Amino acid sequence: MNRSRFLRVLGMDPKRWCDRFGIAPFSQPCDSCGRTMTTSIPFACGTLRGLLAPACVCGNQYPPYCIVRAPGHGDLLTGGM
Repeated sequence: MNRSRFLRVLGMDPKRWCDRFGIAPFSQPCDSCGRTMTTSIPFACGTLRGLLAPACVCGNQYPPYCIVRAPGHGDLLTGGM
């Protein structure tokens, strides 16, 4: 997925965002340097909602993210309600 399409939701508390959409943040090592990256920035993209990790200090431009479909738009994989 093209991360440039992610609309960051400024001012939203990540905890409230997770509670609202049932998202579970996670951490993983950077693919380039091994530093721990944690998903903590709320974002939206069309009917999708998620958390994005900040860019790594090593310059890796592909931080991890987690994503769900917003309620009312059906199941993410099948499109059904």
